[in-house]
Amino acid sequence: IDRGYLIIRDGFIHEVGRGKPPGKGFRIDGKGLTVLPGLVNAHVHLGDSAAKELALGLSLEEAVAPPEGFKHRFLREAERRFLVDSMRKTASDMLASGVVCFADFREGGIEGLNLALKALEGLKIEALLLGRPAYHLKGDAFRREVEELALKANGLGVGSLSSYSDRELELMAEIFRDKPIGVHVAEAPGLKSSEVERALNHLKPSFMVHLVHAAEWELKLAAEAGVGVAVCPRSNASFGLGLPDLRSMLNSGLKVALGTDNVMVCQPDMFREMEFASRSWRLFYRDPAFPPPFLIFKMATQWAAEVLGLRRLGVVKEGWKASLILVDLEAANVAPVHNLMAAIVHRVRAENVMLTLVGGEIAFSRLPLGEW
Repeated sequence: IDRGYLIIRDGFIHEVGRGKPPGKGFRIDGKGLTVLPGLVNAHVHLGDSAAKELALGLSLEEAVAPPEGFKHRFLREAERRFLVDSMRKTASDMLASGVVCFADFREGGIEGLNLALKALEGLKIEALLLGRPAYHLKGDAFRREVEELALKANGLGVGSLSSYSDRELELMAEIFRDKPIGVHVAEAPGLKSSEVERALNHLKPSFMVHLVHAAEWELKLAAEAGVGVAVCPRSNASFGLGLPDLRSMLNSGLKVALGTDNVMVCQPDMFREMEFASRSWRLFYRDPAFPPPFLIFKMATQWAAEVLGLRRLGVVKEGWKASLILVDLEAANVAPVHNLMAAIVHRVRAENVMLTLVGGEIAFSRLPLGEW
């Protein structure tokens, strides 16, 4: 809508209109800016924010395999205040780049969850903290930690299926049955058995992450189970793993979201992720028309929210959550705009985000705020 306005009440979009807004109240002048739904990062590992570039050149197994992969050793040994400060800086940077919500796979059991909660204190960003039990726990200690996590975390985020027995997966599925459950599957090649099948049989996830090396029958199995997918092309490329087959996922009936994965590997900038995904899939398929920009944008907004089980988020629409961004499309790196979606996906940068609203509240601003 050209020359439009939004009225926000109680954190939701109350009215969308054109012309001069009615009534009084606090106003933000967005003249010359474009309102977009805030970006949703469907998969992050916030915890390794303090280890940026330290995993460069390592294989996936060397970098992140539990319990002795580089990341896990680093998190055990690092000073807790350093970890918290680094996570807080990353979350602040996400707000500055237009991310209003993210799903974080929490390492370190209850302690790891508490560190994240400390890092996010006072920040106006919606975080879906998906906990997991510490890898060394077994028996009653394992159950107690899972039960405590279910009380404190927003959901469950399983890193490696191989770290748990079938019975442990089933126990976690039962305890977290009313919350989102995410799991990494088929990220690397060479698996002797199907991680997709094992996850569906024993964990009952609401969404899966990666599926870079999933067969078509596995994609169809996931779709039949009503599972969503989060893909992270930059991270997969950084580890030399290849790219997920987006076209096959869509043809199988899967809903696909974008994420950025480990902060130590990729900065959680969704504009970078969208551009990389759009261009690299064109190369992957040798097709200059696929994927279309509107699809990539949807994977970073509405579909990401839906994959995570979040309602009324990711669309600028009356009755939906007022988690929005104001973007400068007249900036030198963007204008002139001939194709809106292509400009957003391929040209907009984090610094073009002038304002981030989360639930109707100002979470980040580059604007001089005041009344008209």
